Amino acid sequence: MKKHNFSFDVAGLAAYTDQISGELISKAVLGGKTLEYVKVQPGIKGTQSLNLLNSTLSAQAGGCGFNAAGSTEFTQRDITVADFKVNEALCPDTLNDYYLSAFLTPGSNVESVPFEEMIAELKVSQIQAFIEDKVWNATVGADGFDGFKTLISSATAGVVVPAAGIAPISTTNALEQVDLLIENLDVNVLDRDDLIVFLSYANYRKYVTNLRTANYFHYTPESAGKDFETFHPGTNVLVAPAKGLNGSERATLGPAGYTVAGVDLMSDSEELRMWWSQDSQEVRLSAKFKIGSQIAWPESFVTNDLA
Repeated sequence: MKKHNFSFDVAGLAAYTDQISGELISKAVLGGKTLEYVKVQPGIKGTQSLNLLNSTLSAQAGGCGFNAAGSTEFTQRDITVADFKVNEALCPDTLNDYYLSAFLTPGSNVESVPFEEMIAELKVSQIQAFIEDKVWNATVGADGFDGFKTLISSATAGVVVPAAGIAPISTTNALEQVDLLIENLDVNVLDRDDLIVFLSYANYRKYVTNLRTANYFHYTPESAGKDFETFHPGTNVLVAPAKGLNGSERATLGPAGYTVAGVDLMSDSEELRMWWSQDSQEVRLSAKFKIGSQIAWPESFVTNDLA
């Protein structure tokens, strides 16, 4: 009688990891919402003027005769857009030695890469996040135009900075800090329906926390059907976070219609071209877009002017 050992010998194998059955999960990108609120002015190739109208009214005592008084004033503020582009090359052959080769088309003449739609969607999200950062944080020296963070600050003549009471926003003072901005707003724009406070996402969360701790339990923090926006209690002022202010203590208040983002085509930030380059034997990605920032009437804006 003989007994044979038929057990497996796997000493020469590495532990197996299934790399192809799982779902491909794209990294989250915090998109920009600023352009959803502000005025977007299309058709700008380089520099374009915002044409402004103002008037001085002179009311006189009644009676005969005509005594001319008062004035009608036309002024301009220029908005300049900067050109940006995205160029990327993807070589399918690079994937041959990795799990992604399982998703390549058969044959050696491969003219596509796996998950092209997901790649395109991620790139577009990143472009929109890039634009959000630029409309707030661009500087003339680095980008050819100033973003809203520079424009809505003491660096721009006419922008109002409260003389006292300014403090970094916290979970205990957020309501009073927004009140401070509103108290210093030009009375001529108080009744507009597009007044908006922009702050960072972190400070917006502190603001909502302050709403709760201030016993506004009857108050719905978010507007109906939308996330991350709140009407300041008892006012016509919307409070909303801007990704471009993340990491900053800056808070601004002013009319959205006076806050202008310049573009060439409205759809440029949503267009990404992907094609097979026969000459280079690779998949290429390309996007081109223009963006710029300007405010129409600086005296209609208030800011805490914090860094």
